[in-house]
Order: sequence, then structure tokens, then C-alpha cells
Amino acid sequence: MTLTQSEAQQIVRKLGESGIPPSRGLEAYTVGIDSLLGTLEEEYLRGYLPDGGSSFKLVVGEYGSGKSHFLYRLRDLSWEQGYVVSRTELSPKECPYDNQLKVYQAVTSNLIYHAPTAESADTQGLEAFLENHFFHTLGTLGVENAKTSVGLDVRVKLWLDTILHFKVESPSFRHAVYYYLQAVAEESEEHKRLLGAWLRGESIALKDVRAFSITEKLDRSVAFKMLRSLAQLVHELGYAGLVLLFDEGDRMVSIGSSHTEKIACDNLREVIDRCAGESLPSSLFVYAVPPYFVTNIAPQYEALSQRISAKVKFSRQNPFSVQISLDHLDYPGEELLRMIGAKLVDVYELAYQMKFDRNLQTRNIDGLAASCASLLSTSHRRHFVKSLITMLTEQRVAGERLYEDDNLQGVLRDVTEQLGRTEVGEY
Repeated sequence: MTLTQSEAQQIVRKLGESGIPPSRGLEAYTVGIDSLLGTLEEEYLRGYLPDGGSSFKLVVGEYGSGKSHFLYRLRDLSWEQGYVVSRTELSPKECPYDNQLKVYQAVTSNLIYHAPTAESADTQGLEAFLENHFFHTLGTLGVENAKTSVGLDVRVKLWLDTILHFKVESPSFRHAVYYYLQAVAEESEEHKRLLGAWLRGESIALKDVRAFSITEKLDRSVAFKMLRSLAQLVHELGYAGLVLLFDEGDRMVSIGSSHTEKIACDNLREVIDRCAGESLPSSLFVYAVPPYFVTNIAPQYEALSQRISAKVKFSRQNPFSVQISLDHLDYPGEELLRMIGAKLVDVYELAYQMKFDRNLQTRNIDGLAASCASLLSTSHRRHFVKSLITMLTEQRVAGERLYEDDNLQGVLRDVTEQLGRTEVGEY
């Protein structure tokens, strides 16, 4: 993918303002995770998953080490291989991990129908996914209009009927999808609204949907079964599979009290067990957490701890490990930062249609990389990126100059204070 000036500007602005990565264009400055992503692609996305397998991976990294960046790149790679992706940021109100219904609702609302062409924007939500798939199928069938003067086109009706034979755990979920797509074909807005609300996990009275052969109320008690049914539906529709990405953040905010912590850990253990079975076909479940979860929370729950413990981390030599560590990447600390810096200068030059003195900027990047690596832990990646964008902007406005140690440490102090005061996402 060739980066546009607009995309480059968005990258610079997002990283300069908060250190949060944009959702697009990350390949332009990705460094150090190629072997991890390549192993996931070879062993899972193109290997084990398409045949119906499923897997759980725990991405572990300190504050600022790049968890969200990694998830975004895995999302892009999954799209390239024909997977459907849902990326969810867990939070105490909108998506606490101890509430399976809210997790299901978040997954379905974040489900993305990815357009293969850059000109088309991705649409989000289960309903949009189903409708886009339906209209794509019409094109494959050679059908211009699903409705005819005497009813549905016979080819459309035959295709819809195949959905009733899908291997989906919940008959109610299968029927809801069938009748929703039938409503799309018949242009029945009333039925679409009702069935769409049920599929989203809203509180719908059974008497209102009984005519559609729906016999289950979508609540906490069946939410995980519906999530499994979603994975099965995606598989049956002919996609490579389903990739579910969960970003817990740095403070484990979705796991609060000891009571919710236990429920959340039990839910996670169930997910891992389901991935070991056959009820999540062609599914990759990825959960990104800080090390605190592995060292302090999980050990309190023996069953979960046994499942996620790993003396040897995920790598090309050990692709079956549950834990993907972002503390040890393809390059050592300073070299990694220098390579990221060189790529970000490229992005910055494209964003503002300008050219820097590369020899001078290489010296600035070297000094900043050394200062970050010596002062900070793996969170230096976020501090480095934001500091570099700050320095490049200063020079764009006031002219290029060499930053001495005092200048570099001053920029770092300012950035550290900004990041400390702000609720930021992952670089």
C-alpha cells in the first residue's frame, strides 16, 4: 500500500498529539514485529485456521510498547488473508470483560466488512457486514435486483435457503440471520430494525420475534453461545475465518473488583478451552494485556494460570506458545528506535511535502534513541515517537538544528509529562 499525503498527515498528527496510532497506514513505520506477524500468518492465518482450527494468543507488553500497533497490523494481515475482523477496546462501562453480553455487543458493533479497494471505506457492525455480504453475493449470482414483480428472484431465494442449513450452534441466531437477509432482499425496513436489534444483543421481547423462529432471548446467559455462533456463521459464509482482537489497555480497566476479576478470568479460561475444541471454527482470539495481568492477576486463578503460562515466548522456533511478548522484538532497543525514526522522517516529509537534511536528522535520531533507551523501559517506544514528531515539527517551523543532550532530555521531560497527564491508547 502506497501512503498518501493525507494519510501521512494523519499519522503525524495522531502520533504528535497523543502517541496513539492511527487505524490506517501503520505499515509505513512498522519495525521489529515482522517475525511475529510472519509466524502468525504462516502457522495460523494460512496454515491451521482455514481448515477449521482455532487458537488463543495473549499479547503481553508494557505501557507504550506497541500492543495496539501490533493488533492493528495483525488486523491488516488478517484482512489480506480473507478473514473477518473485530477489534474491541475493553472498558469498565462499554465493554467489561466480566459481562459476556457486553463483550458480544462490542464484538458485533466493531465487526468490519473490509473493502478490498482503498477507494471504498470499511463499514462497521454486524448488520452492515451481513448486508455487504448479501449485495456482494448478488453480484456473484449475476442478480441486479433481488425483488421481481412476482417476489424474490429464485436464485436469491435458493441462496437464502442455504443459510437454514448452516452449522451454527444457536438455531435462533441462524434464523435471525436468515430472516434479516430476507428482509434486506424484500426491502422490509421494519423487519430489519427488529431483527438487527436482536442480533446486536438489545433487549427484545421474545413475543416480538417468535414469528421468525427465534426462541432465545439474547442476554448474558447465551451471549457466549451467540459469539460462537457468529464465528461459525463467518466460517459457513465462506470467509477464511474470524479474528477477534481485544485490547485491555495498560490499567486492566475492564477488570475491576475481585468479584468481576474472577468472572473475567473464568470467561477468559472458557475462551481458551473453546479454542482448544471445535466450537470456534477458523477463529483466532487475541487478548492484549500488560505484564501485570500475567504476574499478578492470573496466578490467583490456577486454571487460567496453567493455560497462559509460557517459559518460552511465541516465536518462529516456538509458534505454539500462548504468549506473544513485545518486550523482545526483531532488533535491540536503540537499533529498533533508530529504524522507526528513519521511517517516521519519511512519513513526515510526505505529510508536509518537504525534505530534511538526513545526515543531521540521523544524528538527532541517534541521540534521542540513546536517551530513551537509557532512561526508560519498553515504554520508551511511545516516548521516542512522540518526542521525534515534536522535534521534527519544531525544525519545520524554526529551521533544522542539532539537538544536544540537554535539548533531548528537555523534550523527553515534556513528552513524559504530557503522556502522564493524558489517558492515552497504545502506540
